[in-house]
Amino acid sequence: MIKRVTNEEELKKLPKHGTEAQKIRALLLSYGLKYDFCRFYAGEFRKGFAFLGELNGSFVLSEVGKCGEELAEFLAFSGFSEVFCSESAGEILSKLLKCRPQKVNIMRFEGVGVPEVLTEPPLDNVYAVLKTAFDIEYEPWYLDMSHRVRHGIAQFRMLEGSVLAIQHNINGEALLSQIATTPETRGRGNARRLISSVCAELSGSKVNVICEDRLLDFYRRCGFVHDGYACRILS
Repeated sequence: MIKRVTNEEELKKLPKHGTEAQKIRALLLSYGLKYDFCRFYAGEFRKGFAFLGELNGSFVLSEVGKCGEELAEFLAFSGFSEVFCSESAGEILSKLLKCRPQKVNIMRFEGVGVPEVLTEPPLDNVYAVLKTAFDIEYEPWYLDMSHRVRHGIAQFRMLEGSVLAIQHNINGEALLSQIATTPETRGRGNARRLISSVCAELSGSKVNVICEDRLLDFYRRCGFVHDGYACRILS
Protein backbone atom coordinates (compact mmCIF):
# COMPACT_ATOMS: atom_id res chain seq x y z
CA MET A 1 0.00 0.00 0.00
CA ILE A 2 1.22 3.49 -0.87
CA LYS A 3 0.67 6.14 1.80
CA ARG A 4 1.46 9.81 2.06
CA VAL A 5 4.48 10.48 4.29
CA THR A 6 3.70 12.63 7.33
CA ASN A 7 6.89 12.00 9.31
CA GLU A 8 10.47 11.97 8.04
CA GLU A 9 11.01 8.68 9.90
CA GLU A 10 8.87 7.05 7.20
CA LEU A 11 11.62 7.88 4.68
CA LYS A 12 14.41 6.21 6.65
CA LYS A 13 14.69 3.39 4.07
CA LEU A 14 15.12 5.83 1.17
CA PRO A 15 18.39 4.72 -0.47
CA LYS A 16 21.39 6.80 0.55
CA HIS A 17 22.69 6.97 -3.01
CA GLY A 18 21.24 7.17 -6.51
CA THR A 19 20.00 9.94 -8.78
CA GLU A 20 16.33 9.34 -8.02
CA ALA A 21 16.85 9.12 -4.25
CA GLN A 22 18.83 12.36 -4.17
CA LYS A 23 16.17 14.16 -6.20
CA ILE A 24 13.58 13.14 -3.60
CA ARG A 25 15.92 14.12 -0.76
CA ALA A 26 16.53 17.54 -2.38
CA LEU A 27 12.77 18.11 -2.52
CA LEU A 28 12.42 17.13 1.12
CA LEU A 29 15.23 19.42 2.24
CA SER A 30 13.81 22.30 0.20
CA TYR A 31 10.14 22.00 1.10
CA GLY A 32 9.76 19.68 4.08
CA LEU A 33 6.40 18.04 4.73
CA LYS A 34 4.22 21.09 5.32
CA TYR A 35 3.11 22.00 1.78
CA ASP A 36 0.18 20.40 0.03
CA PHE A 37 1.67 21.02 -3.43
CA CYS A 38 4.85 19.11 -2.49
CA ARG A 39 4.10 15.63 -1.20
CA PHE A 40 6.02 12.47 -0.38
CA TYR A 41 4.81 8.88 -0.47
CA ALA A 42 6.12 5.49 0.64
CA GLY A 43 4.89 2.02 -0.20
CA GLU A 44 5.87 -1.55 0.63
CA PHE A 45 5.17 -4.41 -1.75
CA ARG A 46 5.73 -8.15 -1.80
CA LYS A 47 8.89 -7.76 -3.89
CA GLY A 48 10.20 -4.38 -2.74
CA PHE A 49 9.37 -0.87 -1.62
CA ALA A 50 9.12 2.54 -3.26
CA PHE A 51 9.41 6.21 -2.37
CA LEU A 52 7.99 9.10 -4.33
CA GLY A 53 8.37 12.85 -4.20
CA GLU A 54 5.82 15.03 -5.98
CA LEU A 55 5.91 18.71 -6.85
CA ASN A 56 2.79 20.00 -8.60
CA GLY A 57 2.09 16.70 -10.33
CA SER A 58 5.68 15.94 -11.33
CA PHE A 59 6.92 12.80 -9.58
CA VAL A 60 10.31 11.28 -8.77
CA LEU A 61 10.36 7.56 -7.99
CA SER A 62 13.06 5.67 -6.10
CA GLU A 63 12.40 1.95 -5.77
CA VAL A 64 14.13 -1.07 -4.26
CA GLY A 65 13.13 -4.40 -5.75
CA LYS A 66 10.20 -4.69 -8.15
CA CYS A 67 7.13 -2.47 -7.92
CA GLY A 68 4.42 -2.90 -10.54
CA GLU A 69 0.67 -2.73 -10.82
CA GLU A 70 -0.17 -1.02 -7.51
CA LEU A 71 2.36 1.71 -8.20
CA ALA A 72 1.00 2.20 -11.73
CA GLU A 73 -2.54 2.42 -10.37
CA PHE A 74 -1.43 5.00 -7.81
CA LEU A 75 0.24 7.16 -10.46
CA ALA A 76 -2.73 6.90 -12.81
CA PHE A 77 -5.10 7.89 -9.99
CA SER A 78 -2.84 10.80 -8.96
CA GLY A 79 -2.88 12.30 -12.44
CA PHE A 80 0.87 12.69 -12.97
CA SER A 81 2.36 15.01 -15.58
CA GLU A 82 5.80 13.35 -15.44
CA VAL A 83 7.56 10.58 -13.53
CA PHE A 84 11.36 10.46 -13.31
CA CYS A 85 12.55 6.97 -12.44
CA SER A 86 15.16 4.30 -13.08
CA GLU A 87 15.38 2.59 -16.45
CA SER A 88 14.03 -0.68 -15.01
CA ALA A 89 11.05 1.02 -13.33
CA GLY A 90 10.37 2.92 -16.54
CA GLU A 91 10.20 -0.31 -18.54
CA ILE A 92 7.63 -1.78 -16.14
CA LEU A 93 5.48 1.33 -15.71
CA SER A 94 5.42 2.22 -19.41
CA LYS A 95 3.67 -1.10 -20.07
CA LEU A 96 1.03 -0.41 -17.42
CA LEU A 97 0.31 3.29 -17.97
CA LYS A 98 -0.97 5.36 -20.84
CA CYS A 99 2.20 7.40 -21.25
CA ARG A 100 5.17 8.39 -23.40
CA PRO A 101 8.40 6.89 -21.98
CA GLN A 102 11.62 8.73 -22.75
CA LYS A 103 14.97 7.15 -21.92
CA VAL A 104 17.64 9.64 -20.85
CA ASN A 105 21.35 9.28 -20.17
CA ILE A 106 23.15 9.71 -16.86
CA MET A 107 26.65 11.07 -17.40
CA ARG A 108 29.37 11.13 -14.72
CA PHE A 109 32.26 13.61 -14.72
CA GLU A 110 35.64 11.89 -14.99
CA GLY A 111 37.71 14.79 -16.30
CA VAL A 112 39.93 17.30 -14.53
CA GLY A 113 38.13 20.51 -13.63
CA VAL A 114 39.84 23.86 -14.20
CA PRO A 115 38.82 26.56 -11.68
CA GLU A 116 37.82 30.02 -12.93
CA VAL A 117 36.26 33.06 -11.31
CA LEU A 118 32.49 32.53 -11.48
CA THR A 119 29.61 34.72 -10.37
CA GLU A 120 26.51 33.72 -8.40
CA PRO A 121 23.87 35.51 -10.48
CA PRO A 122 20.43 36.73 -9.36
CA LEU A 123 17.65 34.41 -10.47
CA ASP A 124 16.25 36.98 -12.88
CA ASN A 125 19.60 37.03 -14.68
CA VAL A 126 19.62 33.24 -14.82
CA TYR A 127 16.13 33.17 -16.30
CA ALA A 128 17.10 35.71 -18.95
CA VAL A 129 19.66 33.18 -20.23
CA LEU A 130 17.55 30.06 -19.76
CA LYS A 131 14.58 31.41 -21.71
CA THR A 132 16.79 31.70 -24.81
CA ALA A 133 17.38 27.94 -24.77
CA PHE A 134 14.35 26.37 -23.03
CA ASP A 135 10.59 26.72 -23.15
CA ILE A 136 10.26 27.60 -19.49
CA GLU A 137 7.59 29.58 -17.63
CA TYR A 138 8.95 32.23 -15.32
CA GLU A 139 6.60 32.02 -12.33
CA PRO A 140 6.68 28.26 -11.55
CA TRP A 141 10.42 28.13 -12.29
CA TYR A 142 11.14 31.13 -10.05
CA LEU A 143 8.96 29.88 -7.18
CA ASP A 144 10.66 26.49 -7.19
CA MET A 145 14.25 27.64 -7.66
CA SER A 146 14.03 30.53 -5.20
CA HIS A 147 12.80 28.04 -2.60
CA ARG A 148 15.66 25.63 -3.30
CA VAL A 149 18.26 28.41 -3.28
CA ARG A 150 16.88 29.93 -0.08
CA HIS A 151 17.21 26.56 1.68
CA GLY A 152 20.76 26.07 0.44
CA ILE A 153 19.94 23.08 -1.80
CA ALA A 154 20.44 24.63 -5.26
CA GLN A 155 23.01 27.16 -6.44
CA PHE A 156 23.63 28.90 -9.76
CA ARG A 157 26.88 29.82 -11.44
CA MET A 158 27.52 32.12 -14.42
CA LEU A 159 30.47 32.68 -16.75
CA GLU A 160 30.41 35.09 -19.70
CA GLY A 161 26.86 34.43 -20.87
CA SER A 162 26.61 30.80 -19.73
CA VAL A 163 24.70 29.59 -16.67
CA LEU A 164 24.13 26.32 -14.87
CA ALA A 165 22.46 25.06 -11.73
CA ILE A 166 24.05 22.90 -9.09
CA GLN A 167 20.68 21.27 -8.52
CA HIS A 168 21.86 19.59 -5.34
CA ASN A 169 24.96 18.14 -3.69
CA ILE A 170 23.83 15.49 -1.20
CA ASN A 171 25.69 12.53 0.28
CA GLY A 172 28.62 13.13 -2.03
CA GLU A 173 26.48 13.18 -5.19
CA ALA A 174 25.96 16.40 -7.15
CA LEU A 175 23.65 16.99 -10.10
CA LEU A 176 24.13 19.74 -12.68
CA SER A 177 21.18 21.03 -14.69
CA GLN A 178 19.75 24.05 -16.54
CA ILE A 179 22.90 24.59 -18.59
CA ALA A 180 22.46 27.29 -21.21
CA THR A 181 24.29 30.03 -23.10
CA THR A 182 22.95 33.22 -24.65
CA PRO A 183 22.77 33.14 -28.48
CA GLU A 184 25.33 35.93 -28.88
CA THR A 185 27.97 34.11 -26.82
CA ARG A 186 27.51 30.58 -28.16
CA GLY A 187 30.36 28.82 -29.90
CA ARG A 188 33.08 30.31 -27.66
CA GLY A 189 33.45 27.36 -25.29
CA ASN A 190 32.04 29.27 -22.33
CA ALA A 191 29.64 26.50 -21.28
CA ARG A 192 32.48 23.96 -21.28
CA ARG A 193 34.65 26.30 -19.20
CA LEU A 194 31.77 26.88 -16.78
CA ILE A 195 31.12 23.15 -16.38
CA SER A 196 34.83 22.47 -15.88
CA SER A 197 35.10 25.14 -13.20
CA VAL A 198 31.99 23.96 -11.34
CA CYS A 199 33.26 20.36 -11.45
CA ALA A 200 36.52 21.60 -9.92
CA GLU A 201 34.46 23.29 -7.19
CA LEU A 202 32.64 19.99 -6.60
CA SER A 203 35.76 17.83 -6.75
CA GLY A 204 34.87 16.09 -3.50
CA SER A 205 31.61 14.76 -4.95
CA LYS A 206 30.47 12.55 -7.80
CA VAL A 207 29.10 14.97 -10.41
CA ASN A 208 26.34 13.89 -12.80
CA VAL A 209 24.24 15.39 -15.55
CA ILE A 210 21.12 13.94 -17.16
CA CYS A 211 20.88 14.41 -20.91
CA GLU A 212 19.23 13.31 -24.14
CA ASP A 213 21.16 11.46 -26.83
CA ARG A 214 21.77 14.62 -28.88
CA LEU A 215 23.96 16.04 -26.08
CA LEU A 216 26.09 12.97 -25.46
CA ASP A 217 29.02 14.17 -27.58
CA PHE A 218 29.00 17.59 -25.91
CA TYR A 219 29.23 16.13 -22.42
CA ARG A 220 31.88 13.64 -23.45
CA ARG A 221 33.97 16.57 -24.68
CA CYS A 222 33.40 18.15 -21.26
CA GLY A 223 34.93 15.13 -19.50
CA PHE A 224 31.83 13.06 -18.73
CA VAL A 225 31.41 9.32 -19.28
CA HIS A 226 28.20 7.34 -19.64
CA ASP A 227 26.98 5.98 -16.30
CA GLY A 228 23.65 4.36 -17.16
CA TYR A 229 20.11 5.38 -17.99
CA ALA A 230 17.04 6.81 -16.32
CA CYS A 231 13.52 7.26 -17.65
CA ARG A 232 11.06 10.10 -17.93
CA ILE A 233 7.46 8.96 -18.21
CA LEU A 234 5.26 11.69 -19.66
CA SER A 235 1.47 11.66 -19.45
